[in-house]
Amino acid sequence: MNHSAEIKPLIETVIESLNHEGRGVAHINGKVVFIHNALPGETVRFRYIKKHRAHDEAVAEEIITPSADRVMSLCPHYNRCGGCSLQHLSADAQIAHKQAMLLEQLKHFGEVVPKEMIPPLTGPITGYRHKARLGVHFTPKKNMLYVGFREKNGRYIADIETCSNLHPSIGQKINTLRDFLFTFEHRETIPQIEVAIGDDQTALVIRHLEPLSPQEIDQLREFAQRESFEIYLQPKKMDSVYKLWPEDKIERLHYALPDHQ
Repeated sequence: MNHSAEIKPLIETVIESLNHEGRGVAHINGKVVFIHNALPGETVRFRYIKKHRAHDEAVAEEIITPSADRVMSLCPHYNRCGGCSLQHLSADAQIAHKQAMLLEQLKHFGEVVPKEMIPPLTGPITGYRHKARLGVHFTPKKNMLYVGFREKNGRYIADIETCSNLHPSIGQKINTLRDFLFTFEHRETIPQIEVAIGDDQTALVIRHLEPLSPQEIDQLREFAQRESFEIYLQPKKMDSVYKLWPEDKIERLHYALPDHQ
């Protein structure tokens, strides 16, 4: 059982390593603490956010001695949005960390030690994410609709305008999508949108808990044409998904590997 920690003065510590989730690891009075926004070798001041029997969770509020691998986040929403966790770590250091985690997992679970490691495949540091599940939540008291990822250390959808990690075809249109869905009469019955992006097309799978009105269906078709989206609707489980727009049977969602054509 966990509970929120009481508000206490910031605690200073040195970060020992990163865990597989990208959180800094430290020990306080013999107990492990996983600290958001902290990198190995850094001296930080942190506050607790949750306490558990075997470990605690915290977030670094002040970076006293920054790591040489620390960089400024490219996203204005990074501090509150939980869609990603390592934008404060340089791209090269991220690759090195992920490779180290892979080797550790292979050894720990499979008792495998590779004889040779080939260079990692790399790509752009922004706009690289082609699949995502966006949460949707309407708050009647504020009369606001939120579209995006959950907040860091929270259960609510973060209020974001854009996402620098998502492909620009959707990452730069979060606010456009949010404003459009706000016009729906029963917007509170749309809990999530699955995003899948190919080389030539962006598809949105809209989950809706109640039937959409004919007017809303027409609005979706117009929106899809205007913003160049493929729209799929999901009224129930995954096997209920069907294409709304375009109204043909051609499947356009694909990708190619230029070096293997």
